[in-house]
This record gives sequence, structure tokens and C-alpha cells, in this order.
Amino acid sequence: MPVRVDMAPGVAVRGSRFRAWIRAVAVLVVVAAVFFIVWYRAVYNVLPGQSASGRVHWCGRDYEYQGPPVTRQQASSQAGVQLHAEGSYPPLAWSRDELFAASYPVGRQVSTSCATLVFLRTGPDTYAPYTLEGGP
Repeated sequence: MPVRVDMAPGVAVRGSRFRAWIRAVAVLVVVAAVFFIVWYRAVYNVLPGQSASGRVHWCGRDYEYQGPPVTRQQASSQAGVQLHAEGSYPPLAWSRDELFAASYPVGRQVSTSCATLVFLRTGPDTYAPYTLEGGP
């Protein structure tokens, strides 16, 4: 016949409190992850891990794809000023593209405005053009 060993009442209470804390932390982590994914989708128009879509978000504004892809020289010509690498886009994609925007010469830059045309480098000399939604 198996021998039954009773635990002290304090040990059982501490164990159940610990399990309750673990459950609460797990729920908070799941809720935070869901909120982050919803926020990321709203800002970058894709889910974490996905590449850029027909819209990109940069400088607090949204830009819409205006294909077809162009070369670096054509992109600079369309922008009217020199293009400058602004970073990878989207930030949490498995394969990120480099985002290029117009950089104005010193003295001509307006600090409160964003470029009206940005490009994603999608290949060695292939740039996808995106124009500002809603106008300047």
C-alpha cells in the first residue's frame, strides 16, 4: 500500500501563488505580443517577418508603390536631388530592403518636411518607387 505524505499547508499555498504569478505573467506576455503585432501592422502595413508591401511608412507618413522598378540613376533623376540611404525597411522583416529618400544640400533642407518620393532597393540596381500619399 502506498504511503501518503502530506505537505505542510504553507507549502501548498506558496506553490499555488507561484503558479498564479506564472499564469499572470504568461497572460501579460501574450497580451503585449498581440498589441505589438497590431501596432506593427498598423504602422508598417505588414506583419513582423514579412517584406515590404504596396505601402511603406517612413518619416511619419505613408507612401504608395508607383512602379515599375527603376535604376539608381533613374531614381536620382526622378527625385531631383541626391538619394540617401535611410535604413532597412521594414525593421523586423526576414529580408529587408534598403530605403532611400531625397537628401537636400546643406542650407536647402526643410527640417519639418519629408521627401515626397522614396525608393526601396530591391536588387543590385533595382529601386521600387513609392510616392507620398495625400500630398506634401
